[in-house]
Amino acid sequence: MDLVRTAAGRREGILVADFNQDYSCIALGTQSGYSITNCEPWGQVHAKELGPTCLVSMLFSTSLVAVVVRSPAGGEKRLHILNTKRNSTICELTFPADIRAVRMNRRRLVVVLATALYVYDISNMKLLHTIETGMNTTGLCVLAPASDECYMAYAAHEAGDSHVVVYNLHTLAMVHVIPAHRSRVACLAFNAAGTVLATASEKGTVIRLFSVPSGRLLHQFRRGTYPARIFRMSFNVAGTILCVTSDSDTVHLFRVPAWTTPCDPNQALAQKKRRAWRSTSMVQTLGTYLPSSVTEMWEPTRDFAWLKLPRPGLRAIAVVSNTLPVVLVLTYEGILYTYTLDLELGGECQLAQRHSLLSASSASP
Repeated sequence: MDLVRTAAGRREGILVADFNQDYSCIALGTQSGYSITNCEPWGQVHAKELGPTCLVSMLFSTSLVAVVVRSPAGGEKRLHILNTKRNSTICELTFPADIRAVRMNRRRLVVVLATALYVYDISNMKLLHTIETGMNTTGLCVLAPASDECYMAYAAHEAGDSHVVVYNLHTLAMVHVIPAHRSRVACLAFNAAGTVLATASEKGTVIRLFSVPSGRLLHQFRRGTYPARIFRMSFNVAGTILCVTSDSDTVHLFRVPAWTTPCDPNQALAQKKRRAWRSTSMVQTLGTYLPSSVTEMWEPTRDFAWLKLPRPGLRAIAVVSNTLPVVLVLTYEGILYTYTLDLELGGECQLAQRHSLLSASSASP
């Protein structure tokens, strides 16, 4: 959960806003409590007044919600696990420091502190393991949505901030340390299947895709020439598009190569041979002899589609809808913008609709 607050968001009383794992709902935390809004069809489905709610995390579209309410003294150390359908509290947990994020899939819940990760069995909220991480003030930690591939990724501070740890939450063991970038890792994202991990550094010009759990470099994208702070990366549910938002006013959409998805080894080999024979360039010819990680490092690809935010400097999260060919852009001002996306031709996405989360029953184009 991204806990950065903007001045505009504070004026509206918004403390946090985010999508659930399949982008079907939006959770909003405000000075008075939290709300859950359905994206399609649009409308608020739940709201509760709890006081200043600085973190809201959903488990897909289930009734389980994790919230952190700021104490009168300003602390953010107490986690509430709620059942929205029964309007009841499942459990409450208190931690030694402020909670930076909560990550969930259908098997595990991970509480992120600045220096530690607490891993729980989500079925009974039993503490399974505690991982010391070093300083992680931004709460950088991601879980694969798929419980079959129950992986977690976080920055490996003991190996250098440019490395990423891939951790198996079933076996509670580290499976790989990936040397992802030359500078500090700033953003991470799993695809829905938990088989591909996207990484970006503080520089923000190059985004890399790694195979999970092997850690093999699969592909890389060129976001731009000038550095930018990347706020969020998100795969669409099918894993074919990666959406990237940053402190620039452009949201980039990259087409994920089909061969980055694990498939039958014979099929993968045949695809590599076909690509090599069709090419006349030196890089692609050498690609039949060199490891694919080396080849792809020579050929970062650009976005196939993009959109411009309504105004520069707008803090936002962008995702590709699971049900419609549109991009959903959620801002920390409590506005959801919908842009049309041409999946075949790409190009610039056009603004089609605007919704206010503060009055979720209304919508305007």
